[in-house]
Amino acid sequence: MLKNRTLIGIVLIILSVALCFGISPLFSRILEQKTTIVRLKQDVPQGAQITGSMLEAVEVGTLNLPTDMQNDPTQILGKYTVAAMFAGDTFTDAKLSDTIDTSDSLLRSLDPSETAMSVTINSLANGLSGKLQQGDIIQIVSVNDDEAEIYDELQYVEVLATTADNGSDDTYSADTVNDTSSDDEEQDLYATVTVILQDRSQALKLAECENSSLHAIFVCRGDEEQKEKLLAAQREILGLDDSTDGTDEATDGETDEAETYEADLPKAITEVEVEDE
Repeated sequence: MLKNRTLIGIVLIILSVALCFGISPLFSRILEQKTTIVRLKQDVPQGAQITGSMLEAVEVGTLNLPTDMQNDPTQILGKYTVAAMFAGDTFTDAKLSDTIDTSDSLLRSLDPSETAMSVTINSLANGLSGKLQQGDIIQIVSVNDDEAEIYDELQYVEVLATTADNGSDDTYSADTVNDTSSDDEEQDLYATVTVILQDRSQALKLAECENSSLHAIFVCRGDEEQKEKLLAAQREILGLDDSTDGTDEATDGETDEAETYEADLPKAITEVEVEDE
């Protein structure tokens, strides 16, 4: 029994020496390894163009650095931020874009068959509490004489832009990351929503909505495949033919596909403004 304890003690001593003089120095050398990275030195809002004055080069440890981090200034300068970034943030290709979608560029990129039209948002709740973004798919609800209706022509429309009452596009400011205005300052929420229309009948129905209380219902964001399904379903409702053979009648397969789209459509998320009696 005594010999076993002695053997265990000797093994533990050997392991301790190996840890102190072998593994610990190796781990320390790994921690001491340094590299130079490029990062932000100030907060930057969504859609801002990266300039040299926003960047700084710092020396940091190599441990736990992201493998997809972008450190080449030539691949950073002149590009646009996809989302708001903050001081100390590093860059990846996914955080940057070569172009920025402005209302002007989006209008210029419309297909010949597409048009755009704006509609007034009368209150915060009517416009999904200021949360709509370019590219969202929404439904339009018209409330008139205590009756609500979603027109077939406005089942699924794409948001092109949101515009504040001061004429500026989008709900984020070009100069600030987050609005930290005090409560006594009036905040610019968007007053109109511009949507992309695929048919003249949609414009007529949207114009009718101007004479009623209009609500925007959020349906889809970010999922390009689902977005195309929803827009295809809307074209089917409008009787527009997506086929390339020039025929006006849809095949049975296309009809079945449209029915599948309708079955797969997500439940809309709504916000309703409640008025005190």
